[in-house]
Amino acid sequence: MVVTVTINPAMDLVMALDRFRLNVTNRVQRKMCCVGGKGTHVSINLSLMGIRSKAAGVVMGVTGDEILKRLSQYDIDLRFIRLDEGNSRTNYVLTDGDGNCTLISEKGEMMDQTVIDQFVSHYSTLVERGDMVVISGDASNQKDTGLQEKLMDIAAEKGARFCLDASGVHLEAGIRKRPFLIKPNLDELSCLCGRELSTEADIISALREVNENGAENIIASCGGDGSYALLDGRLYRILSPEVAVKNTVGCGDALLSGIVAGYEMKLSTVDILKKATAAAAATAMNEATVGFDPEIAARLEAEVTVKELVF
Repeated sequence: MVVTVTINPAMDLVMALDRFRLNVTNRVQRKMCCVGGKGTHVSINLSLMGIRSKAAGVVMGVTGDEILKRLSQYDIDLRFIRLDEGNSRTNYVLTDGDGNCTLISEKGEMMDQTVIDQFVSHYSTLVERGDMVVISGDASNQKDTGLQEKLMDIAAEKGARFCLDASGVHLEAGIRKRPFLIKPNLDELSCLCGRELSTEADIISALREVNENGAENIIASCGGDGSYALLDGRLYRILSPEVAVKNTVGCGDALLSGIVAGYEMKLSTVDILKKATAAAAATAMNEATVGFDPEIAARLEAEVTVKELVF
């Protein structure tokens, strides 16, 4: 079973503009609301791939109720703690006709220690041996990195593999816990290694370094330029198919979802990478920040190029 954790879920308000201009009035052409938060995105995407998951986290107030309502439309085992006080956050996503996408993210309600302790106890009952646990998303509503580290420790103690999709100090601290998989983008990988990554040789060196420091598997996303992956001890360069981009927010979550789904389906490494890359490309074709057309994703798999590199 896959268990996803989203401590700081959100609702995403997507506003489509013809073109975004600074210091003037921008007219919204269309708007839509969808669920935000990396872990919830993974659970939704897994459902679209035919994989059922447990989704855990903390939701608050009327926005939290809306998050749960929308998640209930998918085949997901919802295991959130709901709090009456406070309100889950809202993210604002600005898109334009040129494929540009700007995310404005609220910090979210700060979680006190009582809530954190309650969630840790709850989470401990959900994770079982052999599970794949996905710990991801914004953690700015916590005072330090301790919660994510504790969740990884519990997964390891239970005999579960865990994936970490985080950034900054949270990613740096998480590497030391020896995660099964991490999914940084190039900027996050660069920050993790403390140097600019301008060439393929730089990226390969960074992947090797992060692997030696504790991450068993790594997929580094490069936006429209595809990705690099170190999976099962082998290095790959993956090129994405060209698609009409409407919204890039959520593509990284789809990429991670495809990797997790591929392992759950026991696919070959190349097929895992094709499935994940096609899901990310199909997500980019969607105005929402989560979800994709499974039929389109299936067709795009044939257009994904996977090349093994010397490692």
